[in-house]
Order: sequence, then C-alpha cells, then structure tokens
Amino acid sequence: MLSAVKDIGKLIIEREGRDLLSILVEDPDSNGSYKKVITIVLEQKDKVFELAGVETEEYDSGKIMKYLYRSGAANGADLSPTARLTEPEGTFDRKILGWFNILDDRKTKLTDKEKAFLRGIRDVLKENAGCIKEEIHAIREKTPKKEKMVVTLKIKNQNTAKYVGDLPIFREFLKIQVNDKDSSISAKDKMCSICGEKKATVFGNLDVYAFYTLDKPGYITGGFNESKAWRNFPVCPECKLALEEGKKFVESNLTFRFCGIRYNLIPKFILGECGIADDIIDIFTSTSRIVSLKQKVMERITNDDEEILEALKDLKDVITLNFLFIQKSNAAERILLNIEDVFPSRIRKIFDTKHEVDKIYTSSFTFGTIRNFFAKSDPNKRDYDLDGYFLDIVDRIFKDRPVNFYFVLQFIMKKIRDEFINDRYFYQSVKDGMMAVSFLEKLELIKMEEDVMEERIFDGMFKKYGPAFETPLKRGLFLMGSLTELLLRKQFKERSAKPFMKNLKSLKMNERDFKGLLPEVQNKLEEYDSFDKGKRMLAAEAANYLLQAGDGWKMPVDEMNFYFACGMNLVNDVAAIIYPDKKVAEQELGQEETNPQP
Repeated sequence: MLSAVKDIGKLIIEREGRDLLSILVEDPDSNGSYKKVITIVLEQKDKVFELAGVETEEYDSGKIMKYLYRSGAANGADLSPTARLTEPEGTFDRKILGWFNILDDRKTKLTDKEKAFLRGIRDVLKENAGCIKEEIHAIREKTPKKEKMVVTLKIKNQNTAKYVGDLPIFREFLKIQVNDKDSSISAKDKMCSICGEKKATVFGNLDVYAFYTLDKPGYITGGFNESKAWRNFPVCPECKLALEEGKKFVESNLTFRFCGIRYNLIPKFILGECGIADDIIDIFTSTSRIVSLKQKVMERITNDDEEILEALKDLKDVITLNFLFIQKSNAAERILLNIEDVFPSRIRKIFDTKHEVDKIYTSSFTFGTIRNFFAKSDPNKRDYDLDGYFLDIVDRIFKDRPVNFYFVLQFIMKKIRDEFINDRYFYQSVKDGMMAVSFLEKLELIKMEEDVMEERIFDGMFKKYGPAFETPLKRGLFLMGSLTELLLRKQFKERSAKPFMKNLKSLKMNERDFKGLLPEVQNKLEEYDSFDKGKRMLAAEAANYLLQAGDGWKMPVDEMNFYFACGMNLVNDVAAIIYPDKKVAEQELGQEETNPQP
C-alpha cells in the first residue's frame, strides 16, 4: 500500500515540478474544518517589534505556503509558528511562543542578524502574552464551536504585511527541523524498504502515517534501542518525500465514504504502464473530467454521492485498487481494514451482479443494503459498533472469499425481528435481506443447497429467485409465510388489528411451531370464511413441500424464520398465481396495510 502511495507522490512531483518546501508544508485545513485564521499581527519599525493587534480572516487554500504549517509533537511546538487552535492558552504557549525555544538550543546555527530578528518577535510575544491569549479566547468564544481555527503570525513593515511563509528564515528553519528530526534515527548505506535500492542514508522514524510509531512496545527492533530502530522500516529521503506528496494527493482527491466509513482509494500501477498512471491521476485532478463525471448519472455500489468506482470498473487489469479504511482520532490513525490488490474486473463483476439483483427485485442494491444489518447491535446505541463485521464482509466480497451464510443470516434476522415486533419497516427489511443473500449467492460467496423436485405450480416464481428456494423445506416455509400473510391482511381488513401475530412468536419459531402453524392458519381462515380455492391451493402446496421435508429438519431457527418471512414479503407474487383475476388478487391482498410492501 505504501509503495502505491509513493508511486502516486512521485508522479505528482514529476508532473508538477514540486519543490522540497511545497512537499513538506501541510494544509492546516486538510480535514475541511478550519475555516478561520487568527493572525497575531506584529509591526516592525527598524529593528523593534510592537503588537499591532489580533485579527481574524477567512481561511484561504491559496495561502497554504504563506501559512507554512507543519505539525510537530502533540505536546510540543510545531515546525513553524503556525498552529491549529485547540485551547487558547496551550496553543499560544506551546505552539506559537514555544517555537522560539530554538533560540535556546545550542545546536541551532543562526547569524547575529537572524538571532536579533527572532528574539525581537519572541520578546514582544512574551510581553503581550496575556493580552494576546485574551484576544484569542474572545475570538474563540464568539465563533461557533464547529468552526475550527488556525493561529499564525503576520509581520507588518511599512506598507507590506508578510505571513510566516513569506519570510526566508522560517522557510529555511522548517526544512532544517524536518531534516534534523528525520536524521535522529537513521543509518548509512542501507536498503530502502520501499524502493528496494541501497541508499546513502535511510531514515527509521517515518511519520507520514500516524499508525506507525516508535513509542510503543513491539515497534523497535532489538528492544528500546533507538539506534537500531531504522531496521524496522528503513526509508530513503526520496521515498519519504514521495510518500508525503502521495498522502496529500490521496487525502485531497481519493478520500470517500463507504456506507459512512471513511476510506482512501489508492490505485497501484502495474510496472510499465506509465500512461495508465497519468490517465488515472487525470480522472481525479482534471476539472473538466470531474465535472463530466458528476454530471453523468453514476451508478453506485455505496451510498457516497462522490463515489467514483464506476469510472474505474471498465479499465483493463493494468492497475489494482487498494481500499484503506482508516480511522482518525486527533493526531492518531488506526487502520480498520486494508483491502489490497482489487482488479477493475472484480469491481466490474460486483456491478454486474448488482444489476442482476436490481432486475429481480426491481430495486437498487448497494453495500448500504448489507450495512442496514451491520450498523448497530442495538438501535438505541449511539455509536456504530458493528463496523468490524461489516468491513470483513466487504473484504470478502472484494477479494472473492467465502462468506458464512449463517453468520450473515443471524444479523439479518435480528433486524427483521426488531422491525416485525415494533411494527415498523418489516417488509423493507425482509426485502433487503433477500437482496443481500441473493447478491452473495450470485457472487458464489455462499452456496445454497439444491434438491431435485417434481414440477409444481409455483416453480416459475421460485426459479426467478435462483437457488435460494431449491429445497422442499424452504419452499414449504415460504408458502406458509404467504398464507399467513393473507390471514393477517384479512384480519386487519375485518378488525383493524392482527391478533394472529402473537402466534408467530416474534419470528423465533422452531420445527414443532411451524408444523403446528399450518392447521392453525387454515382454521382461522375458515372462521373468517376466507379459506377459498386459491388459499386451499396454497395450503396444499405448502403441506406437500413440508411432507417432502420429513422430520428432524436440519435447519437453524434463524434460517427457518427467514424463509417464512420471505413468503410474507413476496405474497404479491404468490397471489398473482393463485388468483389469476387481478381484481380478486388485489381484493385479497387489501390496501389497508400500514407498512405496505415496497
């Protein structure tokens, strides 16, 4: 994955002729939250500095090089006197004023003129620290909390105002500090782990991604001897810079959301396909291409409006795609999942299967359909605690690895039962469950049992849904579900209630319950004088299949109730067969259902 990011960065550096400083400087608004900039304005008269005020301005992405932001240690200064504001006192003391502690470092090489310039700034900041912090605090209080802010310096001299990045001394010091930090853990004449070449110097404290650290047990080869830490992950200066540029590009252009979970889409170019690399980069950087893609009605397999996968699915297999699901918390980063080396042909296969499912169910299937069952273990929970399970299924789908059908069914039925008990979106949940199962089956990630059976009246309907209903037991449960649904609708039409629902035991019925249910439904229909020819045919077919299934059903309770619920959901299909007259079918189905079928 890192090699792919490095290749992207190298391509951007070569195409745009990026210099060292532009690579090192970070965008303080990289996450899109920092919309205001607080400038501590100092006025320079001859060699003397005075505080001219504390002002605010709108963040301007065109001034990134002027802000000259580069993050440093969480509890120390950044690499320039520009910082993201957390709380006024700490940010000013540690990040702004704290940067000038380099004047006390004996290793810092400065001319007398440079020392005088920096001391002049430090002295006026110290003298006016209380006032400055009060002003920053007042600005923060007046600004909505959701609007985050950046703090920096601005130096006025006569009629000109210069930001930190306009002054050579701050630009040079940033490069020096980065070099000193990188060189603190390094080795000479060693192999780079990314490009595989022997280089004069390799660094061992790569900090491009925050999920790699040297302050945790297990990260340092040979114990906590930092002089040996370079062995873990040696990276040459050229690869480090390319990684930094590549990460910037990925976060700015290739960051999407997969059913609410943030991920980076990282293309990896197969050796010798430089032209393809340029084409892929153009997809994400060419304004005209982006506008064209957005104007096109894009098909999606996620619920992200910015999804771009359809634009990549028809490429030849000269690239692979990495899906890096990464969770950020303050300065830390944690990899949730990294799906590596997914070919465009696999994306194409997923889209083709989606189209098949869409056609069968006359609805749009996406990964969001599966996400409906793998979001929260309890609807009342605030946080999504099933991300791990969901991402594991996503990984298996992209990598063509088997999925445990019974594991998935457990969560599908949990959702269906919850909707059924609370009389909410039961029918939609059943439909979503059927679509999810059908999608996985058509991708051959789950295998359905199939038996050879004699031809019966409902064969055409069952064939429509593929192998999902190709055993007598599944068909019998399905048809019993449809018959029960017709009874419930009759009850609602007559009594505006469904008292028979309590007999369904919250859809946790076992073999004994189901065998007793069929005569109960028949008797209740007789009581309503509604056990007509069509329903008798349906009951007979259900009984026939259940008799074929015999005794001792080797099927989990979740699966039995799932097929029963499928029959309830697809009662329209069944009614169209047992009531050839459309008006009769509509009359039996009724229009009073509080949660009508989609």
